[in-house]
Amino acid sequence: MTEHFFQANRFRLNALLDERRPVDGLLGLPACFTLILLIFMVINSHEDSSREHLNELERQAQSLLDQGHFAEARLAAMRVVQDGEQNSKAILIEAKALRGMGRESDSLRLLSRIAPIERPGYAAAHVAQATILLAQKPPAVAAAQEHIHHALLSDPSDQDAQELAARLAAGQRRWQVALVHLDKMALERRPDLLLMKATALQFSGHEEAAVKFAQQAEHALRAMTKTATANGTEVRFSIAISLSLQRKFEEAVQWILGSIQGQPTREERQLIGGLYLSWSRHLKEQPSYDRMEVLKLLEQGMQVSPESQDLIMAFLGDCEDLTTTVADRQRYVERILGNGGIATSFLHYYLGVQDWKQGNRDSAKSHFELACSLNPGFKVIGNNLAMAMAEVSKDPAELDKALAIINDLIRQEPDNPFFLDTRGHVYAKMGRFKEAVGDIERALPNARDKGAAHVLLADLYEHLGMTDLAAKHRSASLAHMAAASGKTTAAVQ
Repeated sequence: MTEHFFQANRFRLNALLDERRPVDGLLGLPACFTLILLIFMVINSHEDSSREHLNELERQAQSLLDQGHFAEARLAAMRVVQDGEQNSKAILIEAKALRGMGRESDSLRLLSRIAPIERPGYAAAHVAQATILLAQKPPAVAAAQEHIHHALLSDPSDQDAQELAARLAAGQRRWQVALVHLDKMALERRPDLLLMKATALQFSGHEEAAVKFAQQAEHALRAMTKTATANGTEVRFSIAISLSLQRKFEEAVQWILGSIQGQPTREERQLIGGLYLSWSRHLKEQPSYDRMEVLKLLEQGMQVSPESQDLIMAFLGDCEDLTTTVADRQRYVERILGNGGIATSFLHYYLGVQDWKQGNRDSAKSHFELACSLNPGFKVIGNNLAMAMAEVSKDPAELDKALAIINDLIRQEPDNPFFLDTRGHVYAKMGRFKEAVGDIERALPNARDKGAAHVLLADLYEHLGMTDLAAKHRSASLAHMAAASGKTTAAVQ
């Protein structure tokens, strides 16, 4: 509009200046400039009014979005984009409204206009896309990480991007990376992030600093319990976690137990079980500790949270270190785990492990089958069952079943060395020696018994006619056996 005005009046100015009557021309100039000034004032006034109108529409769209009125928020945001130039905030509001309406693919497509995955764009739109991608099943972690990276490149001060990066790193147990992002954030009013930082510091070996941040989180959380708008359950749980990070385990357990109304919920039982598990681990880290005291804590945890598989596995692991006889240990385990529920499956698992150690493979397989039927989907039990089937079964259908079990586990954890070792044994029993070699070789660097793994590889390479490789692994197995024998002798002396 301004350009059109200048074009229309250019010749008038030239005429005024080129006339032979310069005085008249000069007298005409002030009037012309006054006219220009007046037009500019009108234009600016119109632009200010238009901008205020768009801002009002934008505020209205955000308010509707915050209230959960997604369809109305989308329409308001579309008006902002339609009435003005490309407005990144309005596009972001429309995309969030689309997500609220369940149209995630449309939301991602819209956001990619202002934040493409190939390069940095609007930081908030990158964060929104990463959030959607991480919420998918399965989560698109690689793409989400790319968007987070671009968001931080576009705006390193963006707190949402820093928070999402920290949460993702913490979820992947990359504690040092999480700390890098948390250090760039203002945490004073965020007890959840204070707890995350305390956890990251603890797992990074900075225990004193972890306690300090856990104390800050606890103080902030206790202040929140006095407000009517606080989420009661979330705050209660967070206070218990902050106490456990300060090594106040007994106080943490009492805090939760004292705040339960009626019977504990599943979430409350899980939390209490986790507190007892952390308490037992902390006790084991002390220079001298009473193993029975650890087992007592685990028992108390199982009484409150009998479905906690982590508690039961920790209990069974510590039972193996008792200096009692095998028969006494077994009676003790039967007494603790013989009360029904999910614990019964672990009782059969334990009995199967004992039979396996004593060479009773058929009996071990029977116990593992019972354990698996009572607790389908538990990975350790499924892995042991597949291994037992590979050792005992000769029926091809049984071996196919074992392969199906272990393939499902490897799909969930492709690099688990124990699962790869088991599948290698299953392939070997099926006569699929080349595939068996591939799995056992992959598992070898982290194998629990490297000597046995070398023996199996030597046999497999013999079947494949690769005598040089067979000889290499046989020599390696002898070296491991000699090293193990030397350690045993030193221990006896």
